[in-house]
Amino acid sequence: MKATFLRIRPLATAIIATLFLPVALHGQTATTVPVGFITVTLPAAIDANTPSSSAVSVPLYKPADFAGAVASVDSTNQITLVGAAFTANQFASPSAPRLVRVKTSATASHIGKMFVVTANTTNQLTVDLTGTGVVNVGDAITAGATPDTVEILPANTIGSVFGNATTPPTLAAGTGANTADNVLLWNGSTWDAYFWTGTATTPNNIWKRTGNTDRANTIIYPDDGVFLVRRAITGPVSITFMGTVPSTSEQSGIPSGSTFLANRFPVNTTLGGLGLHTLPGWTAGTSANNADSVYVWNTVSGAWDAYFWTGTATTPNNIWKRTGNTDRSNTPILAGTAIYITHAGTNLNLTQVLPYTP
Repeated sequence: MKATFLRIRPLATAIIATLFLPVALHGQTATTVPVGFITVTLPAAIDANTPSSSAVSVPLYKPADFAGAVASVDSTNQITLVGAAFTANQFASPSAPRLVRVKTSATASHIGKMFVVTANTTNQLTVDLTGTGVVNVGDAITAGATPDTVEILPANTIGSVFGNATTPPTLAAGTGANTADNVLLWNGSTWDAYFWTGTATTPNNIWKRTGNTDRANTIIYPDDGVFLVRRAITGPVSITFMGTVPSTSEQSGIPSGSTFLANRFPVNTTLGGLGLHTLPGWTAGTSANNADSVYVWNTVSGAWDAYFWTGTATTPNNIWKRTGNTDRSNTPILAGTAIYITHAGTNLNLTQVLPYTP
């Protein structure tokens, strides 16, 4: 499968993960969740023609607005919640998108499933299933005698993560994507480039992609990586992502094609630790050209290092390879980073088990 990459020479990226003390979760249930931050330091461009770049993730959530049990699954995309007393459509504003996330479930594969809220009544949510791999919300959320519990939380967006008119971004502004620092999101087939216009352009103080529409409310989904391109040569900038720390397992979709996948937790893991090679349907092979592949951004060479699982049909077998016959299973996937995946089979679902005790 052909991979579509950015080829931009980077410098090193520094990432610092720290946990804070627990705080109260607002909603029906009174639980505590730890909060913390990850700081990403983006180096300046090498020169006017050579940007730096970084593959990052935002593994922290916004504090939840509500948490409660599922009373019923009402249709292919609607659920009713116990104890809810919402204002109609309070979670449906495009300017403040909300996600509904499965917090607890007797079905392990449900935990971490997440959907965008498109409408709500006083106690019922309507969700968008587009791109989730779920045809019926009842396949991912259960009511009944032992119901799943869900939480409603603000989605991370370009504006909330990287800055807006109220809190201006530290990324450099410009009149176009070719002159400004970029936030790039993978749409499944190509990269969408967003940039901050600042105050020197018309319209000003908005996040643009095409046209003059403000894109500040574009959602950065929890399982999506972000590619940051730094064109400014005025020195490094640091961006701090703050929020609640994941406290359950996480679900990430691996569709057929290409995926830019976030490291879902604010801790380091390894290529082998991700467990991609254990998924039914993950294709092994003798090279990256005939196997499903994982690409890790190399901050020294300015290129993607390709890794593939050898399976049992090659010699040596059952290892992650890059070059030669060295087992690369311990290749680090750092907190706050992301990887690029090419997968040729049917859609897969990766369950990542909580790697710490919250």
